[in-house]
Amino acid sequence: MGSSLDALHAGVNESLRHQLAAWYNVGVQAVRGEAILPRYGTVAAGAWHFRRGDRKLVMPLPDRVRDGRLRLIGLGKAALGMARGMRASLRTGGIDIDDGFLVVRDASHVIIDEPWNVHVGDHPVPGPASLRAAQALLEFIDVPRAQDVYVVLLSGGASALCALPAPGVTLEAKIRITRELMQCGAPIAELNRVRRQLSAIKGGKLAERLTPAKFCTLAISDVPNDDPAVIGSAPTWSDDKSDPYTVVATLDDALTAIATVAARTCEVVVLGRCVYDSLTVEVERILERIEQALAAPRSPSQTRLLLAGGEPLVEIHGGGRGGRAQEFALRLGLALGERARTDRRYAAVCGLVAGTDGSDGPTEAAGAFFDAALAERVRTARLDAETALAASDSNAALRASGDVFVTGSTGTNVADVLMVAVTSR
Repeated sequence: MGSSLDALHAGVNESLRHQLAAWYNVGVQAVRGEAILPRYGTVAAGAWHFRRGDRKLVMPLPDRVRDGRLRLIGLGKAALGMARGMRASLRTGGIDIDDGFLVVRDASHVIIDEPWNVHVGDHPVPGPASLRAAQALLEFIDVPRAQDVYVVLLSGGASALCALPAPGVTLEAKIRITRELMQCGAPIAELNRVRRQLSAIKGGKLAERLTPAKFCTLAISDVPNDDPAVIGSAPTWSDDKSDPYTVVATLDDALTAIATVAARTCEVVVLGRCVYDSLTVEVERILERIEQALAAPRSPSQTRLLLAGGEPLVEIHGGGRGGRAQEFALRLGLALGERARTDRRYAAVCGLVAGTDGSDGPTEAAGAFFDAALAERVRTARLDAETALAASDSNAALRASGDVFVTGSTGTNVADVLMVAVTSR
């Protein structure tokens, strides 16, 4: 038994893994609505003000004399944390919301006495729960009043979690089209463009439902370029930009936070938001960067950290359980193992790729660690990594090898973070 366990943990640098996990947590904390909205939002002069760098928004508060209500709508994986953060920010100025409505993926952290109704939708493909949530949202809005103010909190996952098919479109058709696009690896911009066309509330249609009430939108972005027309399939965005809208947290914020902290102990090479091509292409690009990092001069005792983010495109094959982060980790681990056979420098590379939402595909994992010995650990567990990849079953291989990274729901979502530590041995 002992020799088997030793073989399973061959090549694992536990200290470095703990460090990578700690840096991941730093990045997540930098983009959690529960923390950033009270930090950057204030109540002053009859309005709520948000300012983070060059991102600004001013939301007039409702006129209580005219019986105006302050109502909150949260859609997406980060809805609960954003709602709590927004409420905390308002309450520092003596203001509270009147009521709210949230659609989330996980309601396990909901507190009963909080002033909002919470619905759980289906994800990543919309389903009956998503439809019920959307119908309940319209009931919550009811007949909007001009004296009311709505705060719309938007984050990744909203497209699937709250889904109301457009007239003439069935839920079954929406499910089928969504699944087909996801299985072929469609970019999020293309996927959400189709979702807007199929929806009765996306593509600015929720904004129409809120008229004549005033509203503003605060978004946490998980999409390339932080495009408001893509985030959550744009339920309140319109090209005329007449309604207040700002992105309060992005992948850049997470990467900057990680880089700042990691730079205290190692050399950081920030690759930035660059991981958006097919997984095959991105694996080769990262390997090139690792090769450059190994070749570049550095202190023998210093770790060099490659830091990147994004969402690579993955085609789904077979009926396995996995996600883009875990498949990325598995493919990188296999490639490092191949190179380490002829160049032992690659045995000193260790990395982590994980979704900032704490969920990668239909699994319990946020992502996975990887190194050159990963393939050997999979074999020791009596599984074949290539077979797992062919069936889109990276999770099975990585669970067996002990490489999955589990965090639980983080309360935010700004896409995936990739960290590769290049050390000396």
